[in-house]
Amino acid sequence: MKTLKKIFFVLIALVVVFVVVGFLLPRQRHVERSVFIDTPPRVVFSQVNGLQNFNDWSPWVALMPDAEYSFEGPAFGVGSKLSWSETDETGSQTIIASAPYERVDVELDFGSQGTAQSAYLLQPENGGTRLTWTFDTDFGLNIINRYWGLLLERQLGPSFAQGLTNLKRITEELPKVDWSHLEIGITDVPSTTIAYFTGSSGRDPDEIGAALAAAYGRVALFISTNELQMGGQPLAITNYWDERGWGFDAGIPVSGAPSRGAGPDSPVRMGETYGGRVVRAVHVGPHTTLEETHAIIIAFITAHRLEANGRNWEVFVSDPGNTPEEELVTEIYYPVK
Repeated sequence: MKTLKKIFFVLIALVVVFVVVGFLLPRQRHVERSVFIDTPPRVVFSQVNGLQNFNDWSPWVALMPDAEYSFEGPAFGVGSKLSWSETDETGSQTIIASAPYERVDVELDFGSQGTAQSAYLLQPENGGTRLTWTFDTDFGLNIINRYWGLLLERQLGPSFAQGLTNLKRITEELPKVDWSHLEIGITDVPSTTIAYFTGSSGRDPDEIGAALAAAYGRVALFISTNELQMGGQPLAITNYWDERGWGFDAGIPVSGAPSRGAGPDSPVRMGETYGGRVVRAVHVGPHTTLEETHAIIIAFITAHRLEANGRNWEVFVSDPGNTPEEELVTEIYYPVK
């Protein structure tokens, strides 16, 4: 009987020690790892400011082969969300704050296991980027989790390091193009009714200008003859841009129906522009430098690992006849998936 009492009191003492020590352990834990990526912050930011590509470099995908993933919200920025489930475990991560080229904050929800916060911190370094991935959690009064926190650095640190290594490899293969000076982003646009003329020209700027002027003259005459109302600035949809030159549809947004029709033999036709997800950029300056901006947009699309989804087009916001070349505004749109 005395032995049983001793065992009982020893167990009680152990429990007390376990509880007391547990409350003395830190309630908050922080883990971080960093890596140098030899590409500018704007390119690195494109990889961490959205969650649809997270599994391309995640250190945990290989460890969870049977997990199911789903995405919600926008592809990039605040609200982008990735959820996962495997057997009885579920979780999610959601971008809750985003400062371009500097920082992305993520809220982590591990279901019954609690919540945590993560962040990606970007610092310019020697022409590249020092990317730091952080993890912070607060165990509160949960003693078991406080003990588990003793192992957090050992468990999470190597995974963070592996993920950053994966991300470095992927990111350094992307184009190192600067688009920070350009107003550019991903948005949705509605479809628009246009009257348009299909034409072509060489790639010389003067030849392009002459071809567009002739095309818009035909479209303007068609609009006037058919008593249509102009509904926006002229636009040009690219059909091809290669060794043949430039093939285009020169269009003007309109409202109403042609009073005399637009049959198959008419040089000017009615149609609809693309409606949906696009990369939109605003070019300010001479039309002769538009090709450079197109190259930057293509690099932006590649960096964000988007997929082209149709013909690009330009909207000529400014009238070249009464606007200085350096002040000309042209909106450029690239449909993407």
